Order: sequence, then structure tokens, then C-alpha cells
Amino acid sequence: MSRPTQSQSQRSEAERSISSPPADESHLVRNMVKTILNLSVNKSIIKRSDISHIALKGDARLYNRIIPEVIDILREVYGYKLVDVDSKGQKTMILCSTVETSSIAELNENYRRRYTLLGIMLGYIYMKNGTVPESMLWDFLRTIGIDGQQEHAYFGEPKKLLEVFIKQAYLMRLKQSMEGMNEESIFLSWGVRANQEVSKKEMLESMCKLMNRKPSDFKTQYIETQGMGEDNMSVDGEDESEDVE
Repeated sequence: MSRPTQSQSQRSEAERSISSPPADESHLVRNMVKTILNLSVNKSIIKRSDISHIALKGDARLYNRIIPEVIDILREVYGYKLVDVDSKGQKTMILCSTVETSSIAELNENYRRRYTLLGIMLGYIYMKNGTVPESMLWDFLRTIGIDGQQEHAYFGEPKKLLEVFIKQAYLMRLKQSMEGMNEESIFLSWGVRANQEVSKKEMLESMCKLMNRKPSDFKTQYIETQGMGEDNMSVDGEDESEDVE
């Protein structure tokens, strides 16, 4: 058998160094886990470029090789999962909890006030079939004593909190055209985090308790929360989601 030439040996060694990971990547995995947790401390949207810059010293090539192990650790150790978020062409994500949400009564006072308001907003949007003009949300909130132009005695500054909820991906703001109007209107819908962390079934049940109604009174929402097709469902009455005021 002929011996490999020097150039062949060098080429083989180079190929091995490219295809094989460094002997110890555990510190990079730890760095990525720590970086993702730190960047998510306020439930903010995370840029993939920021993760690579901080945890991998800017070497983005390592990201795809390491991220599967990072995802496993986040899920199994911390109870989180990474979820992609559309953000103007950038690769971004959020860290969502996979652990069942604690009772709101278990939260500290600041969080309890904040997420009570979030629940009201999400509940109203959901009962309006998932998307409402932002102006309509504020009209509704004023009927229950929450004015976006004034500081609220319990919730604080509602408009500032709305912006926080959008940054945290609980809510999403989008532009849509309305029939008969030349200009686009601003709408609000559930964001990626709300869809991942908030139970629509529990939301429907809570809203029905407030209104003294049955979940089956709201056909669209009831079908969605029961996970059944319309043909398999028998409900008295029509969808009355538009009766939420």
C-alpha cells in the first residue's frame, strides 16, 4: 500500500479539523445558555446575532452546531423553549416557559397588576375573534375605567404597559386596510408569546365567568378550544363574540 503524500496528509488533517468539533465545547454551550437567559430576563425578543456576538465571540459558524444541545438544556433544566419570531427579516426568537403558569395570586404585587391588565387585553381581543383595531381596545378599556391618557390608580400607565406587552411578544401590532377607508388602520392581536404561554381554553372560561355565559355560547372560540371541527360540534345559538363590550 502506498503511503499518502505530504499534501494528502495535510488535506486530511484540515478536513478533520473542519468536520470535527473542538475537544471541549461545553463552555460554549454554557455561555450560550447563560447568554440566552440573561437576554431574556425581561422577556425581550432576542437577536440571534446578539447571542453569537456575546456567547461565541462573533463566530456565528458555531451556532448551528451548538444550538441543539442548548435547546435541550433550556427545556430539560430550565423549562423553557426557544421560539422563532418574525422581526423585519432579522433572525430573532423569544424564550417561552413550558411550565404551567402559576396562579396570578402567587405573583408579587407589581407583576400581578401588570398581568391582570394583560389578561384583560388578551381576553377582549380573543373574544373579538383574535384581531381588533387598537382604538377599539382603548374604547373598551375606558368603559371599565382604564383611560390610556391617564395614569390608573391600580395599573399605572396603561399605554406604557401596552408597549411593554408588544416588546415581550404577548401582543402584536399590525396595519390592515379597512373597507371604505383609504388609510391603513392599526390593529392588535395575540403575539407569539401569548400563543405559546396562555391557554385559550382557560381564557374563554374566565371571560365567560365574568359575563355569566357558557363557553358554547361563543361558537368560534369554543370550537378552537375544544380542538374539534365544526361538523363534529353541536351548539345552540350563533357565535356571539361580537356581544363582548
